[in-house]
Amino acid sequence: MKSYTSLLMTGLLAITLSACSDSSDDDADSATGGSVPLDTDTNPPADGAGTGTAGTGTGGTGTAGTGTAGTGTGGTGTGGTDTAGTGTAGTDTGGTGTAGTGTGGTGTGGTDTGGGTTGGAASANPFPLEPAPRPVTPNLPAPQVPVLADPLTPAIPSPNAEDPFGFGLEFDPENEVAGDPPTQPKNLRAEIVSNDWAELNWAPSKDDGSVMQYTLRRDDGVEYIIRGDQTDISEGSQQEIDKYWSTTSFIDCNYTRFAERLHQCTDGRQPQPGQTYVYTVTATDNNGQESAASAPLSVTYLATSNAPVPLYDDFYKDPNDSFVQDHDLSAVDYWLDDNFSLVFQDEFNDAALNLGKWQTRLTWGDETIINGEQQYFVNTQDDPNFGYDPFKFTGSSLVIEAVPVPDELRANLPASCDDPTRPDIDQCEFLSGAISSFDRYQMLYGYTEGRVKVSGGYGALSSFYLYHRYKGTGTSFHAPEIDIIEYLGENPFGAEDAFQTYHYESPGEVKRSSPTMAYKKTDGGNYADGQWHTFGVLWEPQLVIWYIDGREVKRLSGPQVSRRPMNIVFYLVAGSAWAPTPNNPADFPLRFEADYIRVYQRDAFTSTSLYGPAQ
Repeated sequence: MKSYTSLLMTGLLAITLSACSDSSDDDADSATGGSVPLDTDTNPPADGAGTGTAGTGTGGTGTAGTGTAGTGTGGTGTGGTDTAGTGTAGTDTGGTGTAGTGTGGTGTGGTDTGGGTTGGAASANPFPLEPAPRPVTPNLPAPQVPVLADPLTPAIPSPNAEDPFGFGLEFDPENEVAGDPPTQPKNLRAEIVSNDWAELNWAPSKDDGSVMQYTLRRDDGVEYIIRGDQTDISEGSQQEIDKYWSTTSFIDCNYTRFAERLHQCTDGRQPQPGQTYVYTVTATDNNGQESAASAPLSVTYLATSNAPVPLYDDFYKDPNDSFVQDHDLSAVDYWLDDNFSLVFQDEFNDAALNLGKWQTRLTWGDETIINGEQQYFVNTQDDPNFGYDPFKFTGSSLVIEAVPVPDELRANLPASCDDPTRPDIDQCEFLSGAISSFDRYQMLYGYTEGRVKVSGGYGALSSFYLYHRYKGTGTSFHAPEIDIIEYLGENPFGAEDAFQTYHYESPGEVKRSSPTMAYKKTDGGNYADGQWHTFGVLWEPQLVIWYIDGREVKRLSGPQVSRRPMNIVFYLVAGSAWAPTPNNPADFPLRFEADYIRVYQRDAFTSTSLYGPAQ
């Protein structure tokens, strides 16, 4: 049997070599390819490999790792290679208004026109690291390692390395019987579990007529009806309805889309942190016949902070690795210094952007405008004479400044700014900037943190996130994105919260997004207060934890957590389908400032940090 390190390295090598044969990834937003060391490439197992079933998530213990692989059996599958994906537009993060309004969402998206290969000789970090202290989190109590309810419970089995995201679980082996009810729904499982929502999935039932409805029942009396003919006036909510039906899945509770309409999953119906619920699902056909209920699924939602992490195995994790069980993960100060090493940093102390670490373009170039955004990201790297440089340097920080487009520079804008298919959006009304580490730096797992000042200007959206380079193919198709912070200045849809979101895609390029999770500043203020704040994310196998100013604010776990190398994206949006059009002259220039961006990794994953410009 291969060791976890063997799987990690063999899979990465397979993806690296296959990516070399396809220099274009039609993914959205950032991407990291480039000249990367083969012997440290840590992508997942060869994409397209296998049709084996991953373990079904029982969610029984909840907490981090809930809904991770359970008892599913492996399949045989055939080999394959990662051909770098051909992704389409990115994901919609929902919004902050009620589901009825269907307020936008930012997500990323677009067509990746970036070139570059992933071959090249192995190389170490070409930039000297200068470890620097991070801000001390004030008023922390002594750490308390959470105790498992039953420490003797066996570890949750690993997902199948040939089918890590459970594609094989989407098929019902039972045949329909003429005149009978639909077949019993199979493989009810938790794909992701968070503090107050979970994504559930099951295999479609079969019927000699047509399956018309699924009924998802929770043991506290809550029922959800999932049908293909349900409607909503919000485009985003309608897309979510259609996705639930086409993928036989459901999010309990998608408060971004259905807080007050259709599924009405708030008002006492929303799952509560730390509580355990048992779910079943049935299918009903066009004759009104209802199937037998699925096998029950127990899901424990994660406590609001420091939830115990059950023992679990993962083919990317040493079986003896108990870091997440042995530490209080509720504050960065409790675990970072003794367990992690600095592997990437930019302190932004220079007078210009380090183009060995960053690019000033996103992978899809100028041809695609995503999310109805109204700014044009000036690519100073490739077009230094554009006439406006959004990147300012104070000697100790980077400031991205967004301004209205001066009349004399409109001729410099690309043709895509006058897209006749989008007459509803005033495109390229503002100039702003974006930096991305694609083709410069990527990693698999670790802790990423930025110390920043978010913009409080009306219509400004400060974005800092991790993004995949290649979507993958076959059973390893995934296309993940972890939004570390999205901050909407003067939020017209509600309170000025800090937003955290997770996105991925399932085969068929079906975009899946968490509800737009939000965190309110505890002192009643907001994060656009002109002060420095740290925003970070810990990314481990099957576990993601978000931090603000060193303290845990949200977490999720499960088999759908990203297994693909990610890179860093940092930019300032000015007006979009989510952010209103900036209209106050006194707010300009809009500003998004970074004191530093750093990445830390445990020894188990430092070999996955890859450096090098595209060739």
